[in-house]
Amino acid sequence: MRVLATTAAVLVLVGLAPAAGAAPPAPCDPLCQQRENALPRTGFYHPPDPLSPRPPGTLIRAETFDGYRAGGAAVTATRILYHSRTSAGRDVAASGVVLLPPGPPPTGGWPVVADAHGTSGVGVDCAPSLMRDLYHGDQMLRFVARGWAVVAPDYAGLGTGGGTEFLNKTAAANDVLAAVDAARRLPLSSRWVLWGHSQGGGAALAVAERQRTRPDPGYLGAVVTAPAADLVPSVESIVATPGLGAFLPLIAYGAKVTDPRTRLRDVLSPAALRLLPALRSECLGALSARYAGLTGDGLVRPDYLAEPHFARFLAANSVGSRPAGGPVLLLQGGADQAIPAAITDRVAARLCRTGSVVDYRTFPGLGHDTIPGVVTGIDDGAADQLLAWVADRFAGRAAGSTCAERRNQP
Repeated sequence: MRVLATTAAVLVLVGLAPAAGAAPPAPCDPLCQQRENALPRTGFYHPPDPLSPRPPGTLIRAETFDGYRAGGAAVTATRILYHSRTSAGRDVAASGVVLLPPGPPPTGGWPVVADAHGTSGVGVDCAPSLMRDLYHGDQMLRFVARGWAVVAPDYAGLGTGGGTEFLNKTAAANDVLAAVDAARRLPLSSRWVLWGHSQGGGAALAVAERQRTRPDPGYLGAVVTAPAADLVPSVESIVATPGLGAFLPLIAYGAKVTDPRTRLRDVLSPAALRLLPALRSECLGALSARYAGLTGDGLVRPDYLAEPHFARFLAANSVGSRPAGGPVLLLQGGADQAIPAAITDRVAARLCRTGSVVDYRTFPGLGHDTIPGVVTGIDDGAADQLLAWVADRFAGRAAGSTCAERRNQP
């Protein structure tokens, strides 16, 4: 989940800031902001048809692209197209980007931070690699500035088309792990740390669960910020909170892609159903504005959690109840409305009861995402602690745990 920047910030970001003394630009609504930040979807994103089966992580193609701009500067990245797997095990193409520090790589290659992004949308053009600012490129550059490479997958279906399994933990973990493998064709170290925020936080915990049974020897742990982990209470909170209505149809869409038997008419209200076609072309900012007035029974059917396939999807794709391989730094803002702290408190307690190594830190004044002039998000406000924890993993220091403080919590 992420909040779009203000109009002025977006204009500066894409190089369209007005000259000094010029008249201020006309207001740019969220859909206008999306268009200003969009990059052309070129033939690079069209996978071979038919797609010849290959192992996950097999690179299909790569290209250097210098059209990104983040942190006030031009950014050059390597785009990658690679083989991944759906939750059902079907071979599928996925896209992403790799950011490398300047200069020659150190002996053994650059250490890697894999970045599982927060909600951008489900439309083909909502891939972060198709956004001029890389969706949160300023945050990626913090890692690059420390001498670490960033591998940032678009979840399969974003960029490449064919539908994306939004919030499906198996599909998302497949995409992240395959992206790390595909990027190893570049001069990267085998050592890597994962960071996931919101939707990506759920993906990061799914990867951590898999590391317990199928470990990658180079994996050093995960930073998880405000994760979409316990989906039933998260969905109930979304339905009850004004302004978050767009997330429910995105989740219902993900359930439908995973299981076509899901009856959206039994989940979404008639008003929400009428707006559903916008998911094909509009990303999170525009969808949030479109669904802003829908909450409660205006958003969902009264018995929406009784739709069996939707309920099964939420239960099957919750994370945090199984042991995590490697240490986890779990960060949560106390002012977060999208993922309330009470939900993450319970996730932390459950992870601790599994024997996982969890360092859970809460920040009373931080929200889910940064809204300029209103609230600072956990991913920005806790950045120094996040970076220090990652540096400790690459330095081989032991990870701390706060689980002794939380073992007896419900």
